[in-house]
Amino acid sequence: MPGLSDVLILLGLVAAVALLALVLVVFLWQAERRRGQSRIEQLLQEHERNLSEARRESVQKSRSSLKGQIAEQMAPLLPGFRYLPADARFLGDPIDYLVFSGYTDLRDNRTGASDLDIVLLEVKQGASSLSPLQRAIAKSVQEGRVRFEILRISEEGALSSETWHPRNAAHPRGAGEPRRLP
Repeated sequence: MPGLSDVLILLGLVAAVALLALVLVVFLWQAERRRGQSRIEQLLQEHERNLSEARRESVQKSRSSLKGQIAEQMAPLLPGFRYLPADARFLGDPIDYLVFSGYTDLRDNRTGASDLDIVLLEVKQGASSLSPLQRAIAKSVQEGRVRFEILRISEEGALSSETWHPRNAAHPRGAGEPRRLP
């Protein structure tokens, strides 16, 4: 039968193993905590870099956008603009300009109505391309889906719309009659 000293030795060994296990757990916990803290610091630094890069890109895009907007508005004043600046009306969106080419000469009685052209003009910088909406507008023009409408406001404030047709044009409703729109 084991003696008291053997029991004390066994209890001492169990206590030592338990203490060693506790020290090992604390050591592993602290190591994991340091790794976690290091990962947090790494993520914070990465976030700061990403944030800084996003700010830089935002400022660059903003500058580029502003340059484009300025270029769009200044286009009629630049050398090589093929229309009179006075004939160009800035819209900005979805198309930059509506140009009434020959308007100034017509207004000043230097030319006839047949010399007036209507141009939808989009200003692009560099190799920029038309947006899908701008391509759809260009296709509408190309396919002749363009008209001149007159919106009339009655004394009571009611609106009525009609498509204008020249008096000598042949169309189903007769010469010069406006087509009423719903």
